[in-house]
Amino acid sequence: MIINIGYFAILAAMALVVYAALSATLGVRYNHNNLVQSARNSLLAVFILTAIAYLALCYAFSANDFSVRFVALHSSIDLPFFYKLTAVWGGMEGSLLLWQLILSFFTAVVVVRYKNNNRDILPHAMVVLALIMAFLLFLLIGWSNPFIRAYPVPLDGQGLNPLLQNPGMVYHPPSLYLGYVGFSIPFAFAIASLLRGKLDNEWILTTRRWTLFSWFFLTVGMLLGAQWAYIELGWGGYWAWDPVENASLMPWLTGTAFLHSVIVQEKRNGLRIWNMVLIITTFLLSILGTFITRSGVLGSVHAFSKSNIGPAFLIFIVVVSLISFGLLINRQENLSTKPQTSGLFCKENSFLLNNIIFLVMAFTVLYGTIFPLLAEALANKKLSIQAPFFNSIMTPLGIVMILLMGVTHFLGWKKTSSRLLIRNTLIPFFIALITMSLVSYKLGSTWQMFLLGGSTLFAGSIILIEFVQSVRINRSQEAKKTGRKSSLFKTLIKDRRRKGGLIIHLGIVLFAIGVCGNFFNQETSFTFSAGEQQVVDKYILTFKEIKQFQRQNSRNEGIEIDIKKNGNPSGTILPVKSYYPTSSQPMTEVAIHRSLFEDLYVSLSSINRDNSATVVVHINPMVSFLWVSMIFFLIGILYSLSYKPAQFRNIKTKNRKG
Repeated sequence: MIINIGYFAILAAMALVVYAALSATLGVRYNHNNLVQSARNSLLAVFILTAIAYLALCYAFSANDFSVRFVALHSSIDLPFFYKLTAVWGGMEGSLLLWQLILSFFTAVVVVRYKNNNRDILPHAMVVLALIMAFLLFLLIGWSNPFIRAYPVPLDGQGLNPLLQNPGMVYHPPSLYLGYVGFSIPFAFAIASLLRGKLDNEWILTTRRWTLFSWFFLTVGMLLGAQWAYIELGWGGYWAWDPVENASLMPWLTGTAFLHSVIVQEKRNGLRIWNMVLIITTFLLSILGTFITRSGVLGSVHAFSKSNIGPAFLIFIVVVSLISFGLLINRQENLSTKPQTSGLFCKENSFLLNNIIFLVMAFTVLYGTIFPLLAEALANKKLSIQAPFFNSIMTPLGIVMILLMGVTHFLGWKKTSSRLLIRNTLIPFFIALITMSLVSYKLGSTWQMFLLGGSTLFAGSIILIEFVQSVRINRSQEAKKTGRKSSLFKTLIKDRRRKGGLIIHLGIVLFAIGVCGNFFNQETSFTFSAGEQQVVDKYILTFKEIKQFQRQNSRNEGIEIDIKKNGNPSGTILPVKSYYPTSSQPMTEVAIHRSLFEDLYVSLSSINRDNSATVVVHINPMVSFLWVSMIFFLIGILYSLSYKPAQFRNIKTKNRKG
């Protein structure tokens, strides 16, 4: 009964989004406010219906209802309840339903939040969002229906992939979806602006927080995914340029470019065409990422022709591209702005170069991901583009990007004196040069390491100098107004947009430091027996005993290892092999001894017949800086979200009066 309710809720939601698109279109065309209001109410109802469908699917998993094929394929009786709920988005059908749930919720927020604002373009944005939801619901009703019944009903399900039985399943996919789906809102307002012909900065200001929100969750989603891979896969790394990883990186690159580029439109009314191109591209890459990961094309390109959902996604991407860029070409004269006089060294040129670099990086990732698939599909040749290809291109571009990130803080709008720029960058330059020279002398380094580390220290020094100067200026201004210096807390909450950007950039610096640690990774493997010791760099590992235990639905066998670091006891770790009833192959559960500056990373290869154990040991310097960077991203985003541009406040006042 509940499953039927879920399915009929999707059918009703489909009818309502089609109605909402039609009524909003007619309401705008004939200036009929009641039709627009009816479309708003319909979109609110779509969210409620989607939530009902999602809860129905959650109930099916929790109740072990294997009469539902999706449940039978992704759950089992012995699966812990915690993972039964996360298994809802563990397959294509459930992940699409989660996508629809998030998008319908965001749409509901938009129609409520902007009910009295943006009256010119909001109905058009509602049409765009309704059509996107219509596509998702079309897939859910037809090719990817999560409520299809299984006949005969199995006594037990096939179970969830052991790789997905990890706490990362709770936060990684939802974070990515919040980022992917969040970019649908600025995309919808951008297209609405093109449809309406109202090509001022209102859509940029209205969607500023949506852009920040989406960028943050996409960033954190990728970092959480990297951490999940680091813990779960047992190979000692966190990023392998896998197509699934690349699928999230591509919209992140163009979304980051868009986040910076809109500042020029807001401040100088420039890069307006660029911003349209970037947000359209970001949305399309989000959909392309879903196509790559969910269509089955990764398993075999030839399977694509047999896939039902693959062609639908491909057609959707083509249609959206033609409509979006067709509108942009049609309106390009209205978007063009008169060239403004500016010097070579200015923020405008810096942001333009920033856009170019990010687009080149996105194209590199797209090429490296798609080309092997096209080669197999068109020429029946199996090709594999590995990490060296990506690293050889992305590393130099990353170095330039980080240098640009630092220098931009010392650039002004319109023009900056080259003499002043050189003077301001001298101290950061020498800090970076001296530090990297000492590192190279002590540890040795490649040219990539020297340049990446140097650019990171250079940018980090500039950002810290800028942050300190910002605090000093704020305190000085307060002293002039009140006659006394304000507290440090009051100073820190002023000029939040600038400080938020600086804190986020500090997070990027920490992330880059973590990446630099890859140049000093150590790996070794050995076999030892109970009571034996092995020395790995500054660590002494002592094999204590073999342990066997049951944990939830897995049988585990591992070895207990005592650790001494620099001769001092540092604790015990337990790398294990986990055996799941639904998998013929054991899973490797690594053990990590963490410190601020390096991880001792141990994975168990095998326990041998003579009760000896073979292990692989990695020493990964600076990897914790990657995870710490998320804290800076969070603080910086909170700062930035709390800031409201004066232009946006003026627009809201004007709309309310209107």
